[in-house]
Amino acid sequence: MNTTRRSSKLLAVAAASALVFAACGSDDDSGDSGEGSEGTTETTEATEGTTDDTTGEGGEAAEGGDGGTLIWAHEQEPPDLHLDDPENNLSITSWIRSALIEGLYGISGSTEFYPELLDGEAALTENEDGSVTVDYTLREGLTWSDGDDLTADDVKFTFDIQTFADGEDEDGNPNYVYLNGDRSELEGITEFTVNSPTEFTITWGSFYAGWKNALDEVYPSHQYSDDPATAAAELNETLREWAAPDGSVIASSGSMVFDSWQKGVQMNLVRNDSYAGSNSPDAQNDGVAFVDGVQINFVTDTDAQINALKAGEAQIVMTQPQLAFEELASSEDFTVATSPGPVFEHWGLNLNNVHLAKSGVREGLAYAMDKSEVMAGLYTPLFGDTLPAEGLGNTYWLSNQSTYENHAGDAGYGAGDIEAAAAALEGAGYALNGDGVYEHPEDGVLSLRVGTTGGNRLREIQQELIQAQMSDAGIDIVIDNVEGAAYFGEVPFSADAIACSTSGGAEGNCDIWDITQFAWVGGPWPGGQTASYRAGGENNPYGFANDAFEARADECDATTDDTERAACYNELDTFVTTLAQGDDGLFMLPLTQKPSFYGYTDQLSQAGVAPDAQGAGPLTNAADFQFAS
Repeated sequence: MNTTRRSSKLLAVAAASALVFAACGSDDDSGDSGEGSEGTTETTEATEGTTDDTTGEGGEAAEGGDGGTLIWAHEQEPPDLHLDDPENNLSITSWIRSALIEGLYGISGSTEFYPELLDGEAALTENEDGSVTVDYTLREGLTWSDGDDLTADDVKFTFDIQTFADGEDEDGNPNYVYLNGDRSELEGITEFTVNSPTEFTITWGSFYAGWKNALDEVYPSHQYSDDPATAAAELNETLREWAAPDGSVIASSGSMVFDSWQKGVQMNLVRNDSYAGSNSPDAQNDGVAFVDGVQINFVTDTDAQINALKAGEAQIVMTQPQLAFEELASSEDFTVATSPGPVFEHWGLNLNNVHLAKSGVREGLAYAMDKSEVMAGLYTPLFGDTLPAEGLGNTYWLSNQSTYENHAGDAGYGAGDIEAAAAALEGAGYALNGDGVYEHPEDGVLSLRVGTTGGNRLREIQQELIQAQMSDAGIDIVIDNVEGAAYFGEVPFSADAIACSTSGGAEGNCDIWDITQFAWVGGPWPGGQTASYRAGGENNPYGFANDAFEARADECDATTDDTERAACYNELDTFVTTLAQGDDGLFMLPLTQKPSFYGYTDQLSQAGVAPDAQGAGPLTNAADFQFAS
């Protein structure tokens, strides 16, 4: 089999049809939302503004000039800025908010936690009764952009509104007033004590591995009601347009302040001159921003983004990787600054499908898949050797992390082993028919549909490559995409599909999808991925339900030793990417980490590190961007 020839042919087709197929696909923050919103936009040239001589106390200016407006060309506009709204959990929203509002801990470019509003690491104490107490100290001199002090009372206010419940819902669960998709890191808190304007203590009933995720944003209490129920309702409403109850802008603790939003065209942020500076290990400037502000132009077409960068009408891009960006990647006037990040692409399998319910069929798919061909044809041209050539073999720890183990690779999966695939399928009772496709005597021809966010040509070619690999192994794959973000709500995360997965196949419609292709977004704490695999959870479309996994997951999250906990999460991964823990495993076929395509033009003498994670992004270090003289 000549895989090089097949990859080259598909890439040639992609190049020839770039103008037609270069629409952007999913951003896949939580699997049920995506990019690809339609609309029109305009681009404007960078404005050469003026600023004072401040480069920040202790900040080192690069060789360049202060001032100017940094312009980011991005393909998707958020519907609003309320990140926890179920209708909006898109990366672009968290990326914008990272410049406006900070939390107790931030996320670095190496996907690790660092103290953000804190003056150092919080001190964790294990108590005799099994509870843990964490003592926090805020940095001295923190202020909001409107001049008010940022204190421990703001942290307590944020906790109160996120955990305030007005009775119970119809299922008997707390009826939380504030929209917050996942409050798992808050639910175990038994006590919150403010000790001084800069010191506070939080106690969890038992150790929770994701405790540093807690309060990753802190809101300005002085702009909201003293009553938690009223304040929560106010915050839910005002976050959407980033306007406080009195009509003023929500005060910022980050390097930028919200300024204006021309829907369908652009959003404008201005420098926060009260910014206390960054604690990030990536930060080059620990004072106020060099630039006067940031302008985000919503440019839906990939070619238009590229043209804006080439024409000097934008300086940075951080977006879904597209084949068309190879032009920028090879340009001497553009620097690719992508980091791997915690986003990974996968093929997920519906365990309620009559074929995929058989472990031998799932192994046949895993053996037949050749990840190296996908990497060589699609990802290496964009990202060089940033990613491993053999693809990804884990869903908890990723390839750039020291705790990563290639479980899928060690099991022999993902290497295009046609003989092993045939043995697995024949062991499951299948035989090749006259058309060269495997067929089961009772369940019929092994024909499976794979779907993703249509319009993303890189993803579509990825499907086509793997479709051809599966054909070589006697497996018929039918590509069945839905354009853009509609795919998620209509297919794997539709109400009927989720009803099937959460009920073990007893309810809903189990025939809506067979194989899904999208990316999950993780973070510094990999235990969050467990929500995608827990039985009965709405983030688990696969139908996986395993009592041993559930029990072990709870043990992992409660393990205080970092080394032991890392090994525990590696064990959890073997439940989902291999058959090592039983015949109900191997429903996740991880393909590769999928970094966003991030880079900047030579108009900048210095650019910020852009952590590719939910809660971080290209504006995390907005204070660092600086124009060349």
